[in-house]
Formats: sequence, structure tokens, C-alpha cells
Amino acid sequence: MKKNFRIISLYISILLLAVSCGKQKIQEPRQGNEFLLGTSCMITLQEWDEKSDPDSILADAFALIDTIERSMSVNLDGSNLSRINQNPAAGIQAEEEVLTVLESALKIAKLSEGRFDPSVGALVSLWGIGSDHAAVPSASELQDVLTGVGYKNIRIEGSSVYLDKKGTQIDLGGIAKGYAADRVRSLLLARGVKRAIINLGGNVLIMGEKSSGDPWKIGIQDPREVRGEYLGILSTEEKAIVTSGIYERFFMEDGVRYHHILDSSTGYPVDNGLISTTIVHKDSLMADGLSTALFSLGIKKGMALAETLEDTGVIMVDEDNMVYISSNLRDSFSLSPGSEYTLFMGNQN
Repeated sequence: MKKNFRIISLYISILLLAVSCGKQKIQEPRQGNEFLLGTSCMITLQEWDEKSDPDSILADAFALIDTIERSMSVNLDGSNLSRINQNPAAGIQAEEEVLTVLESALKIAKLSEGRFDPSVGALVSLWGIGSDHAAVPSASELQDVLTGVGYKNIRIEGSSVYLDKKGTQIDLGGIAKGYAADRVRSLLLARGVKRAIINLGGNVLIMGEKSSGDPWKIGIQDPREVRGEYLGILSTEEKAIVTSGIYERFFMEDGVRYHHILDSSTGYPVDNGLISTTIVHKDSLMADGLSTALFSLGIKKGMALAETLEDTGVIMVDEDNMVYISSNLRDSFSLSPGSEYTLFMGNQN
């Protein structure tokens, strides 16, 4: 990152533009980048207590993310979540952080009528999207796997987790990055960090306010362009910004794009006309889960649900280049000059 910068540009699934206040910087930003949670994780410290050691803080933050991954990864045989999946009827005791994330996932599943569903582990594995063996499953394979999909098959008694139907497997990949970002924020606050940007594979969490007191300027990724191209600017204060879209992880087969957001009822990628959904929320965990849930619900139901949720902003983009925004963002979001997109300001119902 350049010294005495005017603009910070951090993006994976969205581009973040942080315009400096023009005042002389007392501290040079300190940045770290590691590959964890299956993605590039970047943490940028912008202001911290003079007695704090920024290098030590960054090392501890990445160690925390690594610990979370070792608990929640379905790809590590020894993880707590893998042991739960491997012993569905045994009532394996969940570690505190796994239990916290699972309970939150089940709440979002209920809220979205199962459109976000943590029981899709076997379905995700079957498709293999993001791996080197991604392929379209056969109809019989999908039918077999779908018999175990259903968040109500997951039962929690105390701290023990039971999977009540054969084939049910938990996958927390749709919410774990959000939880990790929230935990990193807590760690940074406890270590005297006042301002920072946490970017876990495009799950961006802005910590603290700009020293000028002005809102942050956030460029929302254009889902039809390469990373770094944005369709509009959102002015906001300290928030988490998470985007789910068909451009993130996908593979092509026979000229058809198959993306990673799977429909828990059909087993196929969600096909409802949306190409991306961005959630703006104070907590990254909620933003992460809701980005998938509202994408899967579609424009009408997704927007209707968002309007009932406290502190939840939504930006949806459809395949006809229409951009829909929730009412609480209409004074803070604007399309880029010359944009090919059209901002829809009416009632989605």
C-alpha cells in the first residue's frame, strides 16, 4: 500500500474505496495477507494505540482465523464439524464457536424458510464447485443427496449436535467467514486498534470511522466485470459489506455456467434472475448468511424480508442490469457515471 495514500483499494468480491481526509497521517497503515478459510484474507490496520505492536496484532488475528478454520472446516478430518458429520447419531459435543455459528445459521435458515440451509454439506460436496473435480451430478445422485437436506434435521441438545436423518451433513461455509471477521474485530478492539479494514475473501468489515468524520466510500463490485470494476458507490459508516453472486465460484459445462449458490429444494444452482446480492449490516456473520439467503429468495421475497430486519441494507442486481436497493440505502447509494445499469427505486412488490 502506498504511503500518504489518498485512496485505499481493497477488493476480492467487492471494491472498497476509502478516501483519506487530507490530514497528515500519524501512523502508516500496516497490512497483512494470508490464505485461510479457502481464500485470501487481508487485514489493514490504520490507527492503533501507540503502545500496541501492530505486527503482533496481525499475527494474532491470523492465528485466530486459522483456529476458527480448524474447528469449522469440513475438509479437515480432525475438525469439530467433521467429527459431528462423521458421527451423526452420536451427539458430538460442539465447541463453543461452532455452536455459536451453527445456532446462528439455523436462525437464518428459519428466517428464510430454508433458502439458507446449513444441512447442504453433501450437496456441496457432490457438485464440487471450486475444486478440480466440479461436475454436474446425475438426477439420481441429486435425488439421493436431497433426502438428507433440511435444516430441521439438525438437532441441538445442550452443546451436543445430532443429525437426525441419514445423509444430513452440515456445511458452515456460507457463514464462517462472517463469524471470523466479527471475531477479528473484537480482537483488534481489545488490542487498541481504532480503525481497520478486515477483508476475508470479499467479506469486508470496516472498523471505526474515518478520522474526518465523513462516511466511507464503498465501490460495489460489478458482477459482469473483472474484480475491481464497480457499478456504484455506497456511502456508509462502520459496517460489514458482503456480496454473494454467480460470478464468485462457478464452472462451465457444455456452455452452461453452474455457480456455487445451490437451491436446497432442487439441488441445482439457484436460477431466479439475480446475479448478485450485497448485504450491509453491523455484523459480518449476519451479512454473510443473509447474502446467500436473500439471493436465494429472489428480488420480491428477499427485499420484503430485508425491509423487516433491523439494520439491514440490500443491493440486488438482476440479469437485465436492474439494480434494486432497500429503502434505508436510497440516500446513500448511487450508480457510477455512465453506468449501463438502471436503478430501480419503486416498490418491488
